[in-house]
Amino acid sequence: MKFSKTTFEVSIDDNENIIDTISIVKTKTDKNEKILYTLIEYLPKVDGQPIQQSYFRNDEDLFYRETKINEEYKSIFQTFVNKDNEIVNAQMISIASESPNDTISMNYDYKYDSDGKKESLFITSKTDSINSLDYTEYNKKGKPVLGYLIFDNDTLQKRKMKYLNGKMIESTYEFKEPFRITISTYDSNEKIKSEILYLKINDTIKKASESIYENSKYENTELIITKDILNDTVTKKKLITVHNNVNESKPKP
Repeated sequence: MKFSKTTFEVSIDDNENIIDTISIVKTKTDKNEKILYTLIEYLPKVDGQPIQQSYFRNDEDLFYRETKINEEYKSIFQTFVNKDNEIVNAQMISIASESPNDTISMNYDYKYDSDGKKESLFITSKTDSINSLDYTEYNKKGKPVLGYLIFDNDTLQKRKMKYLNGKMIESTYEFKEPFRITISTYDSNEKIKSEILYLKINDTIKKASESIYENSKYENTELIITKDILNDTVTKKKLITVHNNVNESKPKP
């Protein structure tokens, strides 16, 4: 197929020479720049080469994703919509060569206010051993502002989003195991500007690293500088986007 763009994630040295390629993302968009398909390859090969293919509906809702780790394991995620093109069910299938397939079904339950605007979403799933709930709360403009991921009555993730003039300016994610907090800020186009990571060390929450995203210095290139505060080191990466079409055969789900 003809891809609209290809983005290379590379590590660089202090002189901005490329050290290694970390990942390659190929993207197909429609005439309105909405994403239809992505192919992500993670490098270098470590216990196989993870490859992820994602297919999207015209509103950029994910409807099919296949993640292949190696020849022995892959997972498939699918969503299903109602007549209003709203996701109502999903399923995750894990396929391993030496064990039976494991399938998790998910149910989407939306709550609306008196004006018919979406207030919240409950995604529930149940297997033989685990019950889970993913809760999302929305503001008056239909943007997610609060969320929780709960497994067997244990909250594993909390998330909060802040907006200005309808655009997200900050997101906070808190994870229980291992405990960490990630705070990200965004520009007026909702592109990430910075990311701070906090870890719990000896029962004290400490700033572990800080990343700065700079995309104004180079055309079609984003520079990512990460300062590891705990180890007093700095690493640099680049995201280099090529808009020339790349010919590939598109696998069918």
